Amino acid sequence: MSAQQQTLSQWVTQINDTLFIQPNDEIAIKALHEQVDPSLVVRINHNVYSYDQFKTGLQYARSSSTSIQDDFSVILQWENPEKPDGVVAVFSKWTSKDKKTGKETKKSNVILWEVKWIGGKRKLTGQTEVESM
Repeated sequence: MSAQQQTLSQWVTQINDTLFIQPNDEIAIKALHEQVDPSLVVRINHNVYSYDQFKTGLQYARSSSTSIQDDFSVILQWENPEKPDGVVAVFSKWTSKDKKTGKETKKSNVILWEVKWIGGKRKLTGQTEVESM
């Protein structure tokens, strides 16, 4: 399904699954290059990360743990009436399983996904997260 055929919340759900949940690292990195804009700014609580830092963090997280999505619920969204972009607020709960020890950690957060229409595609340009462990 193309980005224009998906609702904005469907697109956000799909990119979340592709980057963080599905098991294939190559698919995740391809999505990162194709669907995340290099201007990306990620804020997690008081910390701010660039695209390069996000990429490094994603690769580390994928190499050291497996994520299982327990809940991914859209709280609120704004869709741009002129093009297929906008902002989606999501409540997310997931389980992170350490690949070495097998230890499971339950996590939850609220995420604002900022999506812009760039070069004829939806691109993730920002995330603001309030994360609780």
